[in-house]
Amino acid sequence: MRKPYSRITALLSYMNGPQVDSWKEEQLDKLISEIDDGTQETDEILWDNFIESFKQAYTNTNLREEAYQALCKLRQKESLDEFFADFKRLARDTNVALDDRGTIELLKNALAGPLTRSVIQLPGYDVSADPGWTFKKWETETRKQHLKWKTGMQYTKPIDPQRQAMYRAFGINPNQGGNSQGGHTSGPGRRTTSQGGHHMDVDAAKTGRGIQHSEAKKNELMAGNQCFYCEI
Repeated sequence: MRKPYSRITALLSYMNGPQVDSWKEEQLDKLISEIDDGTQETDEILWDNFIESFKQAYTNTNLREEAYQALCKLRQKESLDEFFADFKRLARDTNVALDDRGTIELLKNALAGPLTRSVIQLPGYDVSADPGWTFKKWETETRKQHLKWKTGMQYTKPIDPQRQAMYRAFGINPNQGGNSQGGHTSGPGRRTTSQGGHHMDVDAAKTGRGIQHSEAKKNELMAGNQCFYCEI
């Protein structure tokens, strides 16, 4: 409808119910009053005023508080892109400036701890600077550090399934072995491995003098008299 006056009256005709009747009557009186005061039916100011009144009356008054609570609880998960998109959206709904000190503190706490620390430890970061880094600067440097970590992970040698079976057989956490190299040779032809910070003779395990396994398991794990820890 081209006439704002007709647009408003048509819309109001669809509004009915105890929670809207009094507001509807108020808007009709206001519209008539504006026309009586000389405002033209084609003037878009009528529609602008009507929409503003509608928003003030029926927009969720708790939206800002709910958005702030959600912003405080937000935590980074797998996707950094999704995290920053959610953070900006909630900050906008909360009506807080991204560069405010409080907003930056929320960002630091919301990011994964190691990622926040890696940014703070950068040579160009000055913890006492006032003003400190902007939100855009934080986002840029965070993405760089995250990319650096992801790139490094591409060159981390995974533990093959056979080696994992060996770790499990001796009850060892592959990430917490007593020896950083996973095992070593102790004396001519003797192979040892770490268990709980102590060294165990693999040959002894094979012959039954160490951790006990069934014959089938021994053959599976010790095939060829070989220690997987010593392959590196």
